[in-house]
Amino acid sequence: MKAEWRSFDSPYDAFLTGVPLPKDAEAGRRLFFGKAGCAACHRGPLFTDQAFYALALPAFGPGRTRRFDPMPRDVGRMGESDALQDAYRFRTPSLRNVALTAPYGHNGAYPTLDGMIRHHLQPLEMRAAWARETAALPIVDWLEEIDFVIQSDTREMTRQEAKGDIAPRDLSDTEIAELVAFLNSLTGTTARQRPLGRPETVPSGLPVD
Repeated sequence: MKAEWRSFDSPYDAFLTGVPLPKDAEAGRRLFFGKAGCAACHRGPLFTDQAFYALALPAFGPGRTRRFDPMPRDVGRMGESDALQDAYRFRTPSLRNVALTAPYGHNGAYPTLDGMIRHHLQPLEMRAAWARETAALPIVDWLEEIDFVIQSDTREMTRQEAKGDIAPRDLSDTEIAELVAFLNSLTGTTARQRPLGRPETVPSGLPVD
């Protein structure tokens, strides 16, 4: 399985050997490791510190509900640890091949890298402006009734909004586009050529694109 998911043949890997990145991706790289502060959490060969953070992402879906919770809610790491300090914190994902893994956020709140970056920059502002249609959820009849029920719990929403581990930052639209260009440079040239191939089915029953 290790060979199935390894990917170290991206333009960024070539950059590490002396091959220049395209101009916009290079500008994004400088932002990523500098002004934008992305590398504080997304660092190392896999671009993750493997730690857990609360990002105040829009709340929807069944989440990781504990057996004694009265309604579905996304408590993050606390669902496993039962430690209050872990509430609403989720593991930093690797950014290797991230351009191929939409939607973004632990619950798929944003369909584009642009949207996810903007949320990191202004978490509460983006959360307030987020619309349900943004999630582009698949049609699953038995889940639809509870997709957004958590949003009716005003106390839970207040708790989620109060728990945030990232400070707002200001970047221009051009700088955000440059960050997207850099993230695209993390896509391996053979990323879509998995040695074991594409499965015929997946456990969820959803179509395999």
